[in-house]
Amino acid sequence: MSRGKPSVLGAISLAAALASSPSGTAGELGHQAGGAFNPGDYFGPPKGLIFSVYGNYYDTYALRDRHGNELTGFDLFGETIGIDIEVQSFQIIPMLIWSPGIKLLGADVSSLWMPIYGQTSLAADLSAFGRQVRIDEDVWGFQDSYAQPVWLTWRTAHWDLSTAYGFWVPTGDYDPEAMDNTGSGFWSHVFRASAAWSPDGSRATQVVGSVAFEFNSDKQGLDLTPGSHLTLDFGARHSFSARFDAGVYGFAQWQVTDDSGQDAVDPGVRDRLFGAGLYASYWFIPQKIGVLARQTFEFGARDRFEGSSTALGLNVVF
Repeated sequence: MSRGKPSVLGAISLAAALASSPSGTAGELGHQAGGAFNPGDYFGPPKGLIFSVYGNYYDTYALRDRHGNELTGFDLFGETIGIDIEVQSFQIIPMLIWSPGIKLLGADVSSLWMPIYGQTSLAADLSAFGRQVRIDEDVWGFQDSYAQPVWLTWRTAHWDLSTAYGFWVPTGDYDPEAMDNTGSGFWSHVFRASAAWSPDGSRATQVVGSVAFEFNSDKQGLDLTPGSHLTLDFGARHSFSARFDAGVYGFAQWQVTDDSGQDAVDPGVRDRLFGAGLYASYWFIPQKIGVLARQTFEFGARDRFEGSSTALGLNVVF
């Protein structure tokens, strides 16, 4: 599940453009978010059809520069431009997981599809050239969607292992000249490998690790290719009963290649982000109908926003 974090460049560019001045520093983000899944969700079921729908709220509490310091302004033509930006977003995220009950190379075969519809709000106070500017923007629409057609899960007595390939589709509106985009204007490809260990083999308790590598296509209408990202996810979960499940998780994400192209801004600057969270789920009908809540906190950001997200979801297993 993506949290749909807005890019530093997009937010600053909007505020700066309305003040008739260009932005000073920022880079491009990829699509894939750290901590997007619960610890047990990196592994497909042996057989079944699962429908989930999440409501996810994300709120920023800081915009960090390349050194990790909070960005409160920038210099332009010898003038200090003060800026205070807060970005909030709400997303409705349906997700469909299908496992037809067939095996390939000894692994259970699954696939996943996840469209996203949502809203992004930007509020900014800008001090520029002796005047104060207040900006309030609110955009609704379909955002970029995610598909994972290749998803293989192997199971042994104590281990679950999985590998997956997925891609982000630029289904959201994007125009390089527009300020109300709902999409990012490029494709992303994600390769993931995950492992979970169960101490007694029952899967009641699992310790999980997952690594994902994302690389991106050229950005529509620009000579710009966003840099690749490496994301490490880890966590643990425990089933306290047939109805109640809870866990903790964390992530670390680093940009590992530079933004490239004539339109890249500060191509040598690479972003990073860390985060931690917890979740709990309750099944009204065990493994058939249940609800879920999760909370994620971000920290250690560089060249990007830092915030927190809250999600509530409904899971139905057919």
